[in-house]
Amino acid sequence: IKGLLTWNKNNHSPRLVVQATIVSKRISITYCHHSDNHMQSHSSTSYYLTFEMESGDRIEFLVGEKEYGLLVEGNVGKLKFQGSRYLSFERER
Repeated sequence: IKGLLTWNKNNHSPRLVVQATIVSKRISITYCHHSDNHMQSHSSTSYYLTFEMESGDRIEFLVGEKEYGLLVEGNVGKLKFQGSRYLSFERER
């Protein structure tokens, strides 16, 4: 239910475009072990970028693996987001 509430809140939030800098990157790996009749385990990896806006405020977003790999700390550009939903980041050349 929490995910549905977040999704709804994001959909009703304005889409914003702000000047931002990537200040950090992190990865979170979650392991899940099942021990029913067969010993099974699996893991999932989540990728996060933290942006600092011109105001000095920081915000962290969950991003895809490809986006995470293409961007580096110190990149400056236009961050597009809607509520807590990351939309895109366009680096300045």
